[in-house]
Amino acid sequence: MDHNNFRKDTIIGEKKIDLFQLLTHFNGKCDNLDVTLDLINENKQTDSPVKVGELMCTLKGLILDMSNYLRPNGSMPLAQSNSDVPHRTVLNGIRAKLRSHGSENVVPTSSRNNSERQTLLATSPLTLSPSSNNIPNGNIGPPATVPNVNVTTSDTDESRAESEPLPPGWEMRFDTYGRRYYVDHNTRSTSWERPQPLPPGWEMRRDPRGRVYYVDHNTRTTTWQRPNSERLQHYQQWQGQRQHIVQQGNQRFLYPQYQSGPMPGPSVIADDDDGLGPLPSGWERRVQPEGRVYFVNHKNRTTQWEDPRTQGQEVSDIEELPLPPGWEIRYTEDNKRYFVDHNTKTTTFDDPRPGAPKGPKGVYGVPRAYERSFKWKISQFRFLCQSNALPSHIKIQVSRQTLFEDSFHTIMRLPAYELRRRLYIIFKGEEGLDYGGVSREWFFLVSHEALNPMYCLFEYANKNNYSLQINPASYVNPEHLTYFKFIGRFIAMALYHGRFIYSGFTMPFYKRMLGKKLVMKDIESIDPEFYNSLVWIKENSIDECGLELYYSVDFEVLGQVVHHELKKNGDKERVTEENKEEYLSLMTDWRMTRGIEQQTQAFLDGFNEVVPIEWLKYFDERELELLLCGMQEIDTEDWQRHTIYRHYTRNSKPVVWFWQFVKQSDNEKRARLLQFVTGTCRVPVGGFAELMGSNGPQRFCIEKVGKESWLPRSHTCFNRLDLPPYKSYEQLVEKLTYAIEETDTFGQE
Repeated sequence: MDHNNFRKDTIIGEKKIDLFQLLTHFNGKCDNLDVTLDLINENKQTDSPVKVGELMCTLKGLILDMSNYLRPNGSMPLAQSNSDVPHRTVLNGIRAKLRSHGSENVVPTSSRNNSERQTLLATSPLTLSPSSNNIPNGNIGPPATVPNVNVTTSDTDESRAESEPLPPGWEMRFDTYGRRYYVDHNTRSTSWERPQPLPPGWEMRRDPRGRVYYVDHNTRTTTWQRPNSERLQHYQQWQGQRQHIVQQGNQRFLYPQYQSGPMPGPSVIADDDDGLGPLPSGWERRVQPEGRVYFVNHKNRTTQWEDPRTQGQEVSDIEELPLPPGWEIRYTEDNKRYFVDHNTKTTTFDDPRPGAPKGPKGVYGVPRAYERSFKWKISQFRFLCQSNALPSHIKIQVSRQTLFEDSFHTIMRLPAYELRRRLYIIFKGEEGLDYGGVSREWFFLVSHEALNPMYCLFEYANKNNYSLQINPASYVNPEHLTYFKFIGRFIAMALYHGRFIYSGFTMPFYKRMLGKKLVMKDIESIDPEFYNSLVWIKENSIDECGLELYYSVDFEVLGQVVHHELKKNGDKERVTEENKEEYLSLMTDWRMTRGIEQQTQAFLDGFNEVVPIEWLKYFDERELELLLCGMQEIDTEDWQRHTIYRHYTRNSKPVVWFWQFVKQSDNEKRARLLQFVTGTCRVPVGGFAELMGSNGPQRFCIEKVGKESWLPRSHTCFNRLDLPPYKSYEQLVEKLTYAIEETDTFGQE
């Protein structure tokens, strides 16, 4: 119900209800009575009535003394389960329940034969019926989006809201169907939800161009978006995260730094105790107070987490090893390398040296095993960055009080190529040299500031998915496209200089950055209800259910109804069983880009000015998130302790093998596994006990599904891994590794 509207000239289904019967059955007390009606329509092919959905409604305040009312002609008492009253259509498919009593009173329904049961249809696709209702010129009509019937509030809150007066400039009206809606004459927009008064300390004003904005006198800030309780709650949550930003930044890494034994006390440690030999000239190894090792390059005054003695040497070390006795390297006419074994007079393309990966080379000229190596991909990206680095440095001076604005003006004032120089960040009023630590803090702080709900630039994917996506309502900020270009530059700078940002984007956003085609499965992580509706249409016959779908759709942003045709003359072309695949494809493209086309393009333009998109060709969307947000040390004991099982027990062999695989994997593979199942590589602040799913808190779950020949599947909305009953540990490792590294979507069978 959140995305489209019904056509007014189309009957989805109908049901007649005799209120006198209900009142008589409940002794005239129908206050807080939940009634569920089965909507019936005729099947156009068989002319037989079929159920097309359910209508849930609540009767409130309906309390009558039935002794004062005579039974209307044609109305009969409500039939009991043992009654011999013949079946009447008015009693079929009506269920009622009083909230206050907790006991359910069900109106008897007629039995259905098996063939009729097969024609019962789900209600999900009803939310996709496009609307032809446009607001006429000169009149403000009701919103195009039907209010969601699943949203419930407490009676006290609802009655309190009803008793409060409407804010200035608002008016309550009813549409032709008797539904209540609200008109904001200030902005000439409509809404199904009753507007809340401005919170204490807030004021609405207009700028010289007549645009409405809101002033918060409590914090002396302004915003273009009207504040409400939910938005203020997000703002308070955002503010509460600020004190933990630097701490979280110090917990992110790309390569784990393993330490043996207790950590030394001094900040500088000897570099000859790790078996790797001395550091290169001008380098120094240090340890942070919390025990994390980093390296200082005094020649160019930079710091990094990676050990310079091992960085980027994964392939070259093997190339320098001698061949075994009797072996020789030769090349074909196409300059392809192969190896000759004179001992056995055989040839092979596999490198015989110890430690060399087996198998043919991939598209980048190295063995495919290395192409799957995240470390190798990073080394290639870093090589491109270092090859295009510019000499000298640029100074970015910012104030902590106006951090976002100062950073915005500085970065947008400089030519894009200047941002490839070494960064020198200065916080006003704070003395100190930037050896990398200050810039790391700056990237984390600015990326967190960009998420400020009052900027209206980004929003959470949904209430239980805290990955970020572009806010379609960001256009209320007149300079929003310039801000998105700035954020594109800023994100590119983070990748170029090897820094991390505070929070990541949704997987579909990363796929869009990489130029990959978005598929219907991508919608599941950001809008599960919409995804389920599309799946229903795909799996059921449109012609049989009688839904009138057209190649057009309406959606609402801040009360403004936007009508969109999925293709030319889409309002006139009806969706049928033959063309529904095209409809689903167009609907998927629209859902992933609706209202954010210009913002996304501005972001990509800014990004491409600093780092060409082609440089990201080595990575997939999950690796791009790891590169941008870094990894955290994953506590496997906490993970195992807060996992639930379905059709398995904690002692089942596949479960035992799974945890053996997790504990023997490095942190990168653990992060990829976590990303595969939950959609993100990051663990919540409270650990695995705080994992969220599409329906609220949802712990990591392992369920027994499928046959041993199947690959594991994941359900990111429910944090669930479908693990087939494999027969051996080796088989589980092979299947699970393939699913993590090779699948493009979050499930493959």
